[in-house]
Amino acid sequence: MHRLFVSALLALACARCAHAPEEAPAPVAAVAEWPEPAPPPLRLSSAVRPVHYALDLTLLPAEPTYSGTVTIDVEVREPVRQVWLHARDLQVAQAHVFVGGRTLEAKVVTAEEGRLGLLLPETLGPGSAQLSLSFSGRADRERSQGLYAVEEGGESYLYTFFEPVDARRAFPCFDEPGFKVPWRLRFTVKQEHVALANHAVVSEEPLPGGLKRVTFAESRPMPSYLVAFVVGPFDLVEGSPVGRAHVPLRFIVPKGRGAETAYAAQVTPRIITLLEDFFDQTYPYEKLDVAVVPRYWGTMEHPGIVALGQPLTLIRPGEETPQRRQSYANIAIHELGHYWFGNVVTCQWWDDIWLNESLTSWLDQKITGQFEPAWNFTLEAQSESAAFALKTDSLTASPPVRKPITTHGDIEGSFDSGTTYAKGASLLNMLEGWLGEERLRGMLRAHVRKHAWGLTTSEDFLATVAESLGAEAAQVFRSYVDQPGVPRVSASLSCQKGAAPTLTLSQERFLPAGSPGTAAQTWSLPLCVRAGTGKASSRTCALLSDAAGEMVLPGNGCPSWLLLNAGGSGYYRVGYSREQLSRLLAAPSGTLSTAERLALFSDVDAAVARGDMPLGEALRLVPSAVSDPERLILQVGDQLFSTLRREWLSAPEYLRFQAWLREVYGPRAHALGWLPKPGESDDVKQTRGLFLFRAVVGGEDPALVKEAGRLARAWLEDRKSVPAEIAPLALVVSVRHGDRALFDQVLAQARGGKDPAERAHLLGSLGSFRDPALLKEALALVSGSEFDGRDTMGILVRAFHTPEMQTQAWAFYQQHFDLLAGKMRSDELNGLIGMVGRFCDETQRAEAESFLKSRVSQIEGGARTLSRALESIQLCIESKRRHQPSVQEFLRTVGKTRR
Repeated sequence: MHRLFVSALLALACARCAHAPEEAPAPVAAVAEWPEPAPPPLRLSSAVRPVHYALDLTLLPAEPTYSGTVTIDVEVREPVRQVWLHARDLQVAQAHVFVGGRTLEAKVVTAEEGRLGLLLPETLGPGSAQLSLSFSGRADRERSQGLYAVEEGGESYLYTFFEPVDARRAFPCFDEPGFKVPWRLRFTVKQEHVALANHAVVSEEPLPGGLKRVTFAESRPMPSYLVAFVVGPFDLVEGSPVGRAHVPLRFIVPKGRGAETAYAAQVTPRIITLLEDFFDQTYPYEKLDVAVVPRYWGTMEHPGIVALGQPLTLIRPGEETPQRRQSYANIAIHELGHYWFGNVVTCQWWDDIWLNESLTSWLDQKITGQFEPAWNFTLEAQSESAAFALKTDSLTASPPVRKPITTHGDIEGSFDSGTTYAKGASLLNMLEGWLGEERLRGMLRAHVRKHAWGLTTSEDFLATVAESLGAEAAQVFRSYVDQPGVPRVSASLSCQKGAAPTLTLSQERFLPAGSPGTAAQTWSLPLCVRAGTGKASSRTCALLSDAAGEMVLPGNGCPSWLLLNAGGSGYYRVGYSREQLSRLLAAPSGTLSTAERLALFSDVDAAVARGDMPLGEALRLVPSAVSDPERLILQVGDQLFSTLRREWLSAPEYLRFQAWLREVYGPRAHALGWLPKPGESDDVKQTRGLFLFRAVVGGEDPALVKEAGRLARAWLEDRKSVPAEIAPLALVVSVRHGDRALFDQVLAQARGGKDPAERAHLLGSLGSFRDPALLKEALALVSGSEFDGRDTMGILVRAFHTPEMQTQAWAFYQQHFDLLAGKMRSDELNGLIGMVGRFCDETQRAEAESFLKSRVSQIEGGARTLSRALESIQLCIESKRRHQPSVQEFLRTVGKTRR
């Protein structure tokens, strides 16, 4: 017999022995007529709830299929003739119900979106019962969803990724977060393979045929999306024990790659300590395994076996760049932070997934800053997160933080980066700035303790906010979470002799010029104002809940400047008058904090978007940002470029723009050079990248471009010859000016490379070639079968974002969209749809809408993504109409200055 078949029989027999009643009687004969299937419209009924799972699988990574049995103890709360749970793309061979010493044979039926029904021959009354289903499935080898297989180094490995609704692809289950119960797992695997899961191995028993049975300890309560396991010829790298309880730490890596975990092994124990200190709780599990999964995708907070991608975790000696160290620390903190915000306390339903993601996104920004203060990470991350959220929130097609879930597609769409993650984190940052660090941390600790090992909702969280921080804080949070959009605040100052100065305040929804929305909307927002003369100032805060209000400032003198976002943490736009902005910009050096200056630049960017300030005028602020000693101010100055598009400029205008970039960024770029100096700080290394990018990619500085080509060629010959932090930029610059010989060399190295992350980087760089013939060959790799499509998609993304090559990329996109869509998950498809948001004219908008409109209805979340993209195009068209003349005038002015 085939080994897989023998193993399946063994597993099935053993599963029935272990989990069915000792002497199960013969099944009850089926009735003549089964009940008519009545699948639930979306959520499963509460009439039957799981209380415990026993999952038994035979997992052989090289085989195309696997088999198993799941036994589910259930509580029946009301009489039923059919039980509904989930299974998708599985073959269910048998289903039985054990109840009251009897065995009922169920008829299996299916419905859309992975709903699985068990039709019963008689009514099942209230009480305890047990479901047993035997099934088989196929490991996914294209999309990394559900139970998926990956080949590396000639070996096959199995991994899992179930969030949000893909556990049903691996085994039948009640696949909703509210069904949070204990699990016991048992696997039949090859004798030489490693099999690990959420909890510790309690026994390994040899079986005939070179197999073994691995049994795991019963889990803490967890929903199906958090179940995780890996099987394959992994290496295990022991780390130092972690946390107050000194639990064991291991890294699970593909064969032969253990040495690349050195940095991760060094810092992960400190990450756990910082998280324990924040929550004032001991790490909640008995072990910590780090499953190093093949890609960024698959990174996930599974209890006891956190998944972190190879590009994050596996760093070769000598390649521990600031960016890679920061990325590992920050994302590891995020996923491990979910152990409290998500695992210990779990959302009841997907409409409250923001509780998991917003709270943990805010936490990872805070803890990463504590992990390495020299990175100045917290302020940078909070500023960038807020900028992203504010930009997303300005679109009328963007949803609120708490999203109603009425369809299966809404579940996928609930993981919206701009609102679910970034906006929610920004709201917590605003509360912290308003009420203080200690009070906010105390509230979050209370939330976790109150709901530990249980389920929670937005209402539960807001109740804790009210108890810990007061009713006004809960009012603020509710007004922001339940409605989309971002407020815009403006103020006028009134000063009368002998009286305290008074601000007349107003709020409305911020809408960019050309937006289809209306501004009739209000929030309860904590408005903090700093008013001063010279460097002296005072801070005043008030809650603005109506469309208009007043604030009395301390003192009797009239301040010379007003900052309407004191501390820079408020989640709102500020509409400064020309005079107010001029006075702020003229305030003495050191008057405003870095956070406040970052917020001010963001408000300038918003004024451009709204049409209140010409873009040409805003560009005149860039040199002051570039000369600022603070790297973060230099970075935020880049926001002022985000509105300007290459295609707005004629060829002579673009040459003048490039010359201006070289003039502004070139001197510092040349002074820093491509190569780092001994003893440089991480901050200087990151600053180098910013100056080089603008001077070389934007300004195309000839000397720096030439040096990039030399370094790229050297790196292709010998990876150790060029510092890892500058090699990626040097390669991209070189490729932009590259020829056939360079194309062939890069492609050959991608074909021969063993590191999947490096292979994807090499392939992606091919999308930067400007020669149409070479780009055509590169794009053919995207639609071809030689490489994994996830590794080649970067080619299309780069080409689409290169103005000179966008037309060619768009033609390829239309020709191959359906082919690519057939190989993608819905989240990847939404990224593909969103790419058309780069367009900026009516013809392209009409083409994109015509091409995609009929397709997005079949893609979960696709309609919303297309709506956002089309709105972004319309805003860009209006922005061009408003700002192109001022940019042209600006370029004429700087051109005259140089002459």
